[in-house]
Amino acid sequence: MVESGFGTLGKVPLQRSGLHRERMNLEGIRVLLVEDNPGDARLLAELLRDTDAGRLKLEHVETLDKALDRLSRERFDLVLLDLSLPDEQGLSTIVRAHTCAPKVPIVVLTGLDDEGLAIKAVRAGAQDYLVKGRVDGDLLVRSIRYSTERGRAMEALERREEHYRSLIENSLDLISILNVDGTIRYASPSHERILGYTLDELVGQNAFTLVHPEDVPSVRAALLKADGSVMHEFRCRHKDGTWRVIESFARNLSHLPGVSGLVVNSRDISERRRLEEELHHSQRLDAVGRLAGGIAHDFNNLLMVITGHSQMLLDTMHPGDPARSDLEQVVKAAERATDLTHQLLAFSRRQAVRPTLLNLNDLVRDMERMLRRVMGEDIELNTVLSPEPLPVRADPGQVEQVVLNVALNARDAMPGGGKLTLETSRAEVAQESAREHAGLSLGSYVVLAVTDTGSGMDPSVRSRVFEPFFTTKEHGTGLGLSTSYGIIKQTGGDIWVESAPGSGTTFRIYLPAAPQIFEEPAIAQSSRISDGKETILLVEDEDGVRRVLETMLKRRGYKVLSVASPLEALALADEHTGAIDLLITDMVMPEMNGRKRAERLTATRPHMRVLYVSGYGGQNVSQPAGAFLQKPFSTEELASKVREVLRETVQSASL
Repeated sequence: MVESGFGTLGKVPLQRSGLHRERMNLEGIRVLLVEDNPGDARLLAELLRDTDAGRLKLEHVETLDKALDRLSRERFDLVLLDLSLPDEQGLSTIVRAHTCAPKVPIVVLTGLDDEGLAIKAVRAGAQDYLVKGRVDGDLLVRSIRYSTERGRAMEALERREEHYRSLIENSLDLISILNVDGTIRYASPSHERILGYTLDELVGQNAFTLVHPEDVPSVRAALLKADGSVMHEFRCRHKDGTWRVIESFARNLSHLPGVSGLVVNSRDISERRRLEEELHHSQRLDAVGRLAGGIAHDFNNLLMVITGHSQMLLDTMHPGDPARSDLEQVVKAAERATDLTHQLLAFSRRQAVRPTLLNLNDLVRDMERMLRRVMGEDIELNTVLSPEPLPVRADPGQVEQVVLNVALNARDAMPGGGKLTLETSRAEVAQESAREHAGLSLGSYVVLAVTDTGSGMDPSVRSRVFEPFFTTKEHGTGLGLSTSYGIIKQTGGDIWVESAPGSGTTFRIYLPAAPQIFEEPAIAQSSRISDGKETILLVEDEDGVRRVLETMLKRRGYKVLSVASPLEALALADEHTGAIDLLITDMVMPEMNGRKRAERLTATRPHMRVLYVSGYGGQNVSQPAGAFLQKPFSTEELASKVREVLRETVQSASL
């Protein structure tokens, strides 16, 4: 006799009592009986009917071909199959039926009592092997029940396997199984998309050959622990030779027979790391910019005292005075220091700007002759200008400064000669490309790309290229590119650098596109500055600056009411019975800022004009509310600005 999976063939294994629960499980089961003997078919149908096996649906065909046709078109839960049919005999009967419907359980019901054949039948795909004449209804019901349940369990298992296989094969993560020594036994399809290797190239390879040599010790330590509790970060080589930053965790499942290895779940975080580095770099530059702006403000106040007194002394000196040349050197040094603070203010985006509408193509074209002179004969200069106008609203002097700074940096990178290319174009920053243009708002931009064929920069230099005072040149100040960075940021754009050692450098400058181009009329300036006799209220908390401004104004004939604080200014304005024609006030002071102070004073004296002065730039001043003058400035600049503001008063009064 042959032992089936569920009972003993040829015996009556169960009494009729206790089968009611099993019969109920056959409710709705659809069975295809393949039997060419009508008598055997009727007997089997009666056996099933006598067991009260629920509403089992038994359908009968006489040949294998008919059975295969039904199985290909209809769904059955089980096949009762005779091995001796008119159109097929023996094991091939099972093979053909199983091939046609691999998920439908097959129970062999035959008159051949052959133990060897029974074993072969089970191996060929049969769930059970029953011998006619030795089977009663209860055994038949039992075999049908367990065969269908087992078939359903196998089908459910296959569905689960397919589900998990689909999850793994379509996962964005990298899923792999490694031996303890690092040999790759399995790699998910995402490896090819992320790292470029085919699965055939990975399986059998040692994973450590893909890890950056500096990261191998830490990766080995992580795999030895492999408890899935800690994420580990390392560099992994792409097929193209570049390095990707990978974050992964591993779990040792060697004790599970179906795995028997280390399961590693990883993901590519290269883009995330790049964006984080850009953010940190931007934050660092912003912090340095705030520091630079504060330093420039304090320096400008000191320079205001130095230049003011020096120029006033020069005005009183006789041309032949032996000390005059020494004092002129002091003035020149102060002017150079002023230029330095202006660069610091440009980097910190606090420099006063005078934006106009201009065509970037025209600006580059106008600078071309000057750039050819400063580049030298051994550097070829090419300009590739967009055929369409590229309107931007910016301070032309500042944009020219940016172009010059970047070009000079390129010249220094090509000591043996080379090629410098300036190319203009348009660009759209849309939602789908926003990640590639971090730092820019959505919209239209004009782009100036400055490319050299020089020595290039390594990542450490490239990451610091916009920091103030950072330079790789022997006599460099480290302010050229940092100034350019501040100017472009203040204009609402951005500047990026692309470079690698030996591959040259490209600076890409993005400026917000303007809707149109027109020429703004130049304002005629009077060459002669007349003195005045008006009353000016001067508010300045720095004693040295206040004294020099007071002296400058008095020498021009003005009556000056000078105070050191906003509260003193308010009190003096209330007490003064005469007119106050002009308020000159520092923007940043204790107790009350310049704007609020001006609003309080002009509320009671509506005809009083306002002139703001500051060691910072013009971004802290709303231009329509008052004129602005940035420290340090000369006596002539102050006198000119004062007359300009007071003329507005006269013009307003005459209207």
